[in-house]
Amino acid sequence: MSQRWALLLQYDGTEFAGSQWQPNQPTVQGALQSALAELTGTTSPVTFAGRTDAGVHALGQTASFASEQSPEQMPAHRWVRGLNHFLPSSVAVQAAEPVADDFDPRRDARSRTYLYRIRLANQRQPLWRATAWIVPPPFCLETAQRGLQELVGNRDFAPFTPPTEDRATLRTLREATLQADGDTLVFRFRADSFLHHQVRRMVGAVVELATRGRSLDEFRQSLDRALPGSMGPTAPACGLTLSEVEYLPPLFKRAVQSTNQPSCHRDREGV
Repeated sequence: MSQRWALLLQYDGTEFAGSQWQPNQPTVQGALQSALAELTGTTSPVTFAGRTDAGVHALGQTASFASEQSPEQMPAHRWVRGLNHFLPSSVAVQAAEPVADDFDPRRDARSRTYLYRIRLANQRQPLWRATAWIVPPPFCLETAQRGLQELVGNRDFAPFTPPTEDRATLRTLREATLQADGDTLVFRFRADSFLHHQVRRMVGAVVELATRGRSLDEFRQSLDRALPGSMGPTAPACGLTLSEVEYLPPLFKRAVQSTNQPSCHRDREGV
């Protein structure tokens, strides 16, 4: 009798073509399935809570697979240690939990939380280039936060995704916040589900607003028109991290980090 497991994954998406398997491309799914094959000697298909694009990172991705070994034969700590032995250094299992046979990491998720990191700087930032969007100041935090407030709630998010006829574009955004720690800005978005490129386009539109690329009235008007793919630009993938996938009851226990929030950032050369 098989046992289904849930894994909590962390990965640096820089070297991957995305989370989902692709032929002749390095992917997180491919790396995890290879590690499972090395550890168990059998092929185990893996499913994820959410798909991440090339260059996107994860702190709290949930993966699931089935094994013929019982929890007594292969307890959680052995899955963690064994898989991490075979996984590349850019991927690591943080925790493992036995789950019901019908557990689906995507459909059973109650919400997903994404973080997006920006570094304010006038010059290239070599140590930040793989994990943040480098944006030159000035950047007004209060203006950005007013724009984010316009996004919260149930609305048509078609402006933030490429035109499509395959799915509805109504979504409920539960949380959209922005915190700052010095010259580092961190957006936080939480929703039941997101459209393709929605988070990156929301970030791009708010950055455009905060750097005076458009007015708040123009921002609101574009939202109300809800023209597919009309808002952006699409922020770079490197700044985006899938932070958490929520389940009830919770699958994993993790510490939550927070950052401080000053009011507004100015170009230091102009202070």
